[in-house]
Amino acid sequence: MRVYLSSTFLDLQDHREKVAKALRKARYDVVMMEEYVARDELVEIACQGDVTGCDVYLGLFAWRYGYIPEDNNPERQSVTELELSAAERQSIPRLVFLVKDNANWPAQWRDADLTQVLDLRSRLKKRCAAYFDGASDLAVEVLASLRVLEFTRRLRQLDAVQVMLEAQAFGPSYMANIQQKLEALKDTAHVEIQIGPVPWWNTRLHLIAALAEEYGRTEEFVFVDAGRRFVAVAPPAAVRRKLENRWPILGTTYTSFRVKTPTLPSLEAQLWLYPGHVTECLGVEEQLGIEVITRRHLEYDLTLPRDGEVVEVAGKGPLFLMREILGRQSPFVVLVRDGPVEGLVDRGALAAKVAVEALADI
Repeated sequence: MRVYLSSTFLDLQDHREKVAKALRKARYDVVMMEEYVARDELVEIACQGDVTGCDVYLGLFAWRYGYIPEDNNPERQSVTELELSAAERQSIPRLVFLVKDNANWPAQWRDADLTQVLDLRSRLKKRCAAYFDGASDLAVEVLASLRVLEFTRRLRQLDAVQVMLEAQAFGPSYMANIQQKLEALKDTAHVEIQIGPVPWWNTRLHLIAALAEEYGRTEEFVFVDAGRRFVAVAPPAAVRRKLENRWPILGTTYTSFRVKTPTLPSLEAQLWLYPGHVTECLGVEEQLGIEVITRRHLEYDLTLPRDGEVVEVAGKGPLFLMREILGRQSPFVVLVRDGPVEGLVDRGALAAKVAVEALADI
């Protein structure tokens, strides 16, 4: 993982050195402006370009706003804030660490006019990963934050899933829109599925679970409600099996359709015919023979495997958060912030990483 380390320089030089040393010891690739070789580009331009070439932006902020370039800078941002803006534009994960408001910070390393830095700090507090004062403690917190980020799987809301849901209202012909959208399902490990406000039919949820299992790339379905609050997490194969246990006709219907479409390309090409096939198997129009999937089904009635436990992120430092994640028992930990889901941590992979690093220190 390539990490861009951003901050003002003279006031945070010791902090930068200790953080970089800790990250490199943990085998992260660290990019720092003080290590640039001579190049023709202006430093402020080079910095922004290097940010976009990294996997993670790591920002350290104290009480200096930093140098403000004169040219090509209509918003009058400092180099440090320009680096942050570059990461935001590219949607690069951003880890922000602020020196504590009450930290004993040398007066020489505070701006004479704090207006700009106070404004920046106020905006950054909304996304702050942690606060710091000492350089050594900061390095530990940064390392914990990166470890959690490295094994946090971002959830995707797929167009194919949305088409499947919308086709319930628009009719079977709407399923013709799904074929080109199935490619994403073949390459997505963690898929978010929203339960409500539009209800899911059991026939359609079973179909998307069966497709995901056949493609073999999707590891987990993460179910959320209309407010993106966590409901359940389970592998597609388990969702399919539990739905078939509850409504055996679902398995019979899909299996008989696969006899007519023996290859995946033929299945994809004729998927729009599936609702009609369901109607034939049910003996009534699909919408008259379905059951609506509720939150209760997913949490209790279907007895899905408990692949995820919830951990609240808000108000917790990175080291504390990492320890809480590792203390859980499920394969995955669902990170939530004041309700909505933020991501899914592969707890086993995180534990293995921490264990390897601990052994390396012996």
